[in-house]
Amino acid sequence: MQFDLDVNSEFSELFLALRKILLSYDEISELKNAKQTAYFDEYSSIGFLRVSKKHLTFSLANGVRLESKFGKLDGCGKIVRHLYFYTKEDVNEKYIRSIIEESLILNIEKDALKALRK
Repeated sequence: MQFDLDVNSEFSELFLALRKILLSYDEISELKNAKQTAYFDEYSSIGFLRVSKKHLTFSLANGVRLESKFGKLDGCGKIVRHLYFYTKEDVNEKYIRSIIEESLILNIEKDALKALRK
C-alpha cells in the first residue's frame, strides 16, 4: 500500500503534515490505495498525496481550474496540477488551506452544473 511507503519515507513528516491539514476538514475523506492516498468530498476528488524519491507531490484534482487563482501550480495536463514539497518550510498552511477550500467550492459547482444538465 502506497500509504505505508509514504508514512515510512524520508518525507513522512511532510506527508503527515499535509494529511493532517486535509483531514482537518469534516467534509474530506481519505482513501488509501496501491498508488497514492486520495482525498475527496461527497462530490468528487480534492487531491492525492504521494512521496517520490525527491519530494512529496500533492496532485490537485481541480488543478486547471485552480491555476488561474493560485498560479504556483505545476503541470500541463488537461485537468490535474501539482504542488511539490521538499522540506517542512515548503508547507505554507494558509496557502494550502486556500487551495483546499477553493477545491471544495469547485466540486460543489461541478455537481450543481451536472444536476442542471439532467
